Amino acid sequence: MNFRTTITIATLLLFTSLSAESKAYQEIEVINGGAIEGKVTMTGKMPFPRVYHLILFPNIDMCSEVETDDEMNRVLDDFKISEDGGLKDVVITLEHIEAGKSFNKEPIMINSEDCKFTPDVNVVRQGEAFQVNNLDAVMHNSQLYQAERGKIIQNLPVPPEEIIDGKVTFQKKYKIFQMICGMHEFMQTWGYRVQNPYYYITKLGGEFKIDNIPPGDYNLNAWHYLMKPQNQKINIAKNETIDINFSFNADKIVRPLYETIKSGRIKKDAVYPGTAKGRELGR
Repeated sequence: MNFRTTITIATLLLFTSLSAESKAYQEIEVINGGAIEGKVTMTGKMPFPRVYHLILFPNIDMCSEVETDDEMNRVLDDFKISEDGGLKDVVITLEHIEAGKSFNKEPIMINSEDCKFTPDVNVVRQGEAFQVNNLDAVMHNSQLYQAERGKIIQNLPVPPEEIIDGKVTFQKKYKIFQMICGMHEFMQTWGYRVQNPYYYITKLGGEFKIDNIPPGDYNLNAWHYLMKPQNQKINIAKNETIDINFSFNADKIVRPLYETIKSGRIKKDAVYPGTAKGRELGR
């Protein structure tokens, strides 16, 4: 088998994989559909933010324009909570829906401004194209990881004040991507893979609603990028609206494994809750 044949086979396998996933969901007219509505909250003591020393990174003047404290540290507030505990940026998804309403998904546009990626969370389909719009006057090196700092699936240098194109192609059954700037580690955005249009990303307040659901039995998931996912089995009857709430425990936050004090890039008080250093600091 020569090199050209190998490339051809690999390309056909990738095309077959993407085609199979695109055919897994069919758009149909939903009759007597039901709905889910509810709220996601966080209980317990508010988690500490992640804090980065800006002095350790390039372009400190530009990067200090937003989310910077009095000691010139970039502060990542991963948990945005309303006064009544509603949690923002939780992705609610329904699994195992093979046919249903139209998949009118908005294209993914990730903006880079003042050394910050926005939005914080995206939903993405397998093989979906996206764009990174660099509004800064400096280059950013966007590195797309499969899962949390796992395998790099794409490296996207973004020239100053330009827009570049990318594509998300997960291996196997991975569902999470994380984009980090290789030059500014605090520049981060996350993505969660969806197979159907029955999803919702919570806003500040934590409320969500998913409608026009075909009657049936499904798995309902709630995912936040620093929390263990939650799952409930539900039944949707004809024309039924059911109320379901999710509650995350702030004491069970899952810090990214690569973000340790050993790296020297995170302020010394940003430590794992439950570790010796964490207990020393009352965490």
